[in-house]
Amino acid sequence: MKPAFGIFLIATAMSAFLIYMVVHHENQRRDGQEIILSMEPIDPRSLFRGHYVRVQTPLSLLEPKNLQGDNSFERGQIIYVTIEPNQNGNWEAVSLSHQRPTSSQTFIKGRVKRAHKRLRVVYNIESYFADKVSAKLLEKQLADHEMRLIIALGKDGNAVIKGIQIDGERQMDRLW
Repeated sequence: MKPAFGIFLIATAMSAFLIYMVVHHENQRRDGQEIILSMEPIDPRSLFRGHYVRVQTPLSLLEPKNLQGDNSFERGQIIYVTIEPNQNGNWEAVSLSHQRPTSSQTFIKGRVKRAHKRLRVVYNIESYFADKVSAKLLEKQLADHEMRLIIALGKDGNAVIKGIQIDGERQMDRLW
């Protein structure tokens, strides 16, 4: 096999994988169960990552003693958080588990970042990226507007950000 053909095969495989990732992401955004979480945004900037809003939701800090299910977790472990909407329509944690729930309840999959009396959990929804103009506009709106995060949950519990809601107005992100 000639070296050029080998490079072509590797480039084709890498391109196919990237296309698969984008299509899978968009399918989850389109077909996943939509939930809306209240959020506390912070507006950092990164030289390498660009403009983004760091997001903290009520699911970010959990107290196992106040929830059903497992209560012993260690840093780095996968965690399944069963969630339900409360009377205000805000989704909140009701139980924690080491194993994927088998019931029809809604759950989100995360990873324990810190485990003490309270758990800090990350779900891959902690950063909301925006272009420079949108990020500056969001920064101005942080103080006096209600902001909520719109996510799509896959059947496996993985979460993908679909957009944000500012004072009830939805701003959906589009890949294409």
